Amino acid sequence: MLPKDQQTDAIATLGTVHHGFTQALLRLMDGFYSNIEDGLFELAYRTENEEQRRRCFDLMRELRFRRNSLVQSFARVMDRYQDRWFQEPAQRAPAEGEMDPLERLVMRMAEKSTAHFGGVLQQVNERAGQVSGNAFSNVRDLPISPTQVSRAFVVSCRSLKLDTDSIEIIQELFSRFVLDGLGLLYGECNQYLQDKGCLTELESERLATRRA
Repeated sequence: MLPKDQQTDAIATLGTVHHGFTQALLRLMDGFYSNIEDGLFELAYRTENEEQRRRCFDLMRELRFRRNSLVQSFARVMDRYQDRWFQEPAQRAPAEGEMDPLERLVMRMAEKSTAHFGGVLQQVNERAGQVSGNAFSNVRDLPISPTQVSRAFVVSCRSLKLDTDSIEIIQELFSRFVLDGLGLLYGECNQYLQDKGCLTELESERLATRRA
């Protein structure tokens, strides 16, 4: 447990990181929505399945009218994730048992971005761990990781009563226009924490060597 004054500073620092990330993420959501109709047209004409094609056209209409609801729900879920920066390691353990289909979808959505941005995510994890006193054992558990962003999107879709098949269709576009653009956001978070004096293990070792 951090001393009270350090805890206040930590909450402010990671709160700034989380809020800034969420605001930038919502701008990526604007890009997702700007391209949703063209993307669904593309998906509709790529498939030979008539039912799938019809579902794409239905989704165009539904998502057009429910944009505000989906984006607001997504923002609320991301805001709730802010508390996870300070969870104790025992609270972060994943639930045992087989994953349900939507959780498997979340993991599949996040897989490429997690691998692609793994280096900068690990740096963010180390720096944030210095602030909170508890680094995450797996970068997937970071509140701003591709896994958590994907989960927030799926949870938001479910809050609008979209079925699993519909979510499967639009997740490809979400991955393209949101998840693939997370690298710059992680770079900004990493730079902010570095500017705050949070060093990675390697940076700490180099600093100690120079001082020796």
